[in-house]
Amino acid sequence: MSVEARPPRSEAPVQSPLFRAVQADRYERQTGIRDYEALTDRSLVVFHGTIDHSVITPIADAVGDAEPDKPLDLMLTSPGGDAETAVRLARMCHAERQDFRVIVPDTAASAATLLALAAESVVMSNSSALGPIDPQVPLPARGAFIPAKDILEIVDDLEARTTDNPAAFELYAALLADVDAVVYQIAKAAIRRTMELVPEVLSLRQSPPTSEETEQMAKALQGQAMHSATIGHDQAKTLGIPAEYMSPQSTEWDALWRLHTFYVVLLGLRFRETIIEGRRVSFRFSPDTL
Repeated sequence: MSVEARPPRSEAPVQSPLFRAVQADRYERQTGIRDYEALTDRSLVVFHGTIDHSVITPIADAVGDAEPDKPLDLMLTSPGGDAETAVRLARMCHAERQDFRVIVPDTAASAATLLALAAESVVMSNSSALGPIDPQVPLPARGAFIPAKDILEIVDDLEARTTDNPAAFELYAALLADVDAVVYQIAKAAIRRTMELVPEVLSLRQSPPTSEETEQMAKALQGQAMHSATIGHDQAKTLGIPAEYMSPQSTEWDALWRLHTFYVVLLGLRFRETIIEGRRVSFRFSPDTL
């Protein structure tokens, strides 16, 4: 068929009955997104998954498809991921929009918290939690990620102990066999870079905090006792995060919560897959496979 003979886009056939039946849950979620948009007169993009490079194009597609003359809401459920990617997502969501909100129905931790800092407001309820933004450093020998600040504290503690008791050096050094000078420097660089990223995302707001407030917020969000620590809406406000509490009984939150439960049932909270959806777009994939 020649290009000239193709039907106009508005006349293109809709999905076949079988395809639509197979994808019925997807269309129901998108109906929920459109219902929320009609209720609030805001555009909505849903992100449920891990933040890594593979989400850049789907998020760009979803944000680009949202109505440009309306404020943008990002419903975010994520354990975190790559901080540099989080900053790129923040820029995309803010581009050409005065009003950008992040909605946290459950958990937005680590790099997801960093992304939330760029929003004009962070909508939270009694089920919502943010998390520390302390960077993690991989230790291959342990098969795990360790908070960078913990590595610095352990090494600094070893140095202090062996200064007082040089004979104990070999004993303490054996306990840190998988933490060498390279890992130590990576941990220092990761913390330094995080301190740079916080003011970068905060500067995207229409009314960014002062440099002093920004520094205090960055230190507070890296100073939590554990990476798994949770930050509720009240604590978020004390840290300078523009948290907006929404009652679970409100009509708006009810619409968001009903939508959120679809993703929890579909994927759970183990984040082995990522879903990014809007009123017309829908992507489901495993991290780094798109």
